[in-house]
Amino acid sequence: MVSFEDFLSLSLLNSAYWAIADGCSEQPVETLFARAAHLKLGSVDLRGGEAIHLFFSQRALKNEQSARVTRHISSAFVPAEYAGDVVSVRSTVAVFAGNGELPIPSDVPSTIADVEDVFVRSDDGKWLFQSRFISPIFVGASAAAFAR
Repeated sequence: MVSFEDFLSLSLLNSAYWAIADGCSEQPVETLFARAAHLKLGSVDLRGGEAIHLFFSQRALKNEQSARVTRHISSAFVPAEYAGDVVSVRSTVAVFAGNGELPIPSDVPSTIADVEDVFVRSDDGKWLFQSRFISPIFVGASAAAFAR
């Protein structure tokens, strides 16, 4: 069973990732991942911190140029397996997206996806993503191209 402290740390790491994805944090995304991490976002398959950093940098630039705004709402964050320094977690994310000046009209999420994470504890005791697989289940008209 995951301790309260570890659950809190894992939850905060999850929240930090979504804050970066939404452009609400300037923390470098690769600092959330282990060195040989694997991130799969729909059709995008990234391996290693450099690839993850490049994808997020390009995504942020495109979002800025197109005035695209996203907000990710994560729920059902439940540890599935625990083996000391490795924890598997499943969750769900709903994404709202649009372009233009705030507030942006919205009616339904652009994407709802299942998320499967594997977290590892680093040598300094800090939790990191070893892998994060985000599998779109429902997609709408404003979903990102890689989610379709």
